[in-house]
Amino acid sequence: MRVALESRWAWGALAVVAGAVPALAFPAPALWWLAYAALVPWMLLARAAPTGRRAAFTGWLGGTGFMLAVHHWLLPSLHVFILVLAALLGLLWAPWGWLVRRLLEGRPGPGRLAAAVLLLPSAWLMVELVRSWQG
Repeated sequence: MRVALESRWAWGALAVVAGAVPALAFPAPALWWLAYAALVPWMLLARAAPTGRRAAFTGWLGGTGFMLAVHHWLLPSLHVFILVLAALLGLLWAPWGWLVRRLLEGRPGPGRLAAAVLLLPSAWLMVELVRSWQG
């Protein structure tokens, strides 16, 4: 597994797939029980990133995968432009990926773990708030 993650393409593909996993908890597949652990693979990839920049990139790619999975129903209307839309909206998760690495890198102490428990879900909700903002 370590050799596979050395390749940027493999890392990127895993990030896109890991980002798409939370969409399985949505009503259409209705795997609601998956919601409790769906972010873990994506967070592990961001935490294992060698730099903050790569963690932000992982956040962006995961966000792109999430947007593709959530908005799959737009594919017949938007065709290839769904990729552009997903990539643009996926940028919202780049700071979240950086924050995951910043709070969970190395061996985090109790203070950083407590901050992660509060800040990571809050940051996720902020992304959703920005994404759903109409004005």
